[in-house]
Amino acid sequence: RKLGSGADIVSGGELKRALKAGIPPEKIVFSGVGKTPEEIELALSAGILMFNVESIEELETLGEIAKKLNKPAPFALRVNPDVDPQTHPYISTGLKKNKFGIPEEQVIDAYKKAKEHPYLNPIGLDAHIGSQITSVSPFKDALYRLKKVWEALINLGLELKYLDIGGGLGIVYENEEPPLPQEYAEAIIE
Repeated sequence: RKLGSGADIVSGGELKRALKAGIPPEKIVFSGVGKTPEEIELALSAGILMFNVESIEELETLGEIAKKLNKPAPFALRVNPDVDPQTHPYISTGLKKNKFGIPEEQVIDAYKKAKEHPYLNPIGLDAHIGSQITSVSPFKDALYRLKKVWEALINLGLELKYLDIGGGLGIVYENEEPPLPQEYAEAIIE
């Protein structure tokens, strides 16, 4: 917090901890599967930056809660870009066969529908392809696919501000040789 960081949370408990630690709500992103209506309401009332929405059903729930609170809900949809993260299959989340995120071919229609909802505020696009990724190429592949979706959404008149390309950069447990964060950043910039 003292260095200006925000928080990426996955529960109401983490929201409470982040706020208690002094993280400004406008620097908090609520990601992850299984958000309860109570957690969504708590985060929306706190004024967080945005929700990374995992499914069409979660988007509908977010819209209902936002309407109930009379407070627009800023969000990004989590795209499943069907990219192989080249990691252990148990921690892979970006392939079409994985149940995480919204299939790329359904994302545009979901944003079109959300754009018409008076309490849903689309402000970003999100993806998370897995954990313990030890190469930058899967991140580049995912970003290439996200850029196409981003451009299509901009062409629809959406004013997106945030592209959340997820985490997942590996660390050394045994003999792995993950790229340094600088290499990851250079690949993304490229």
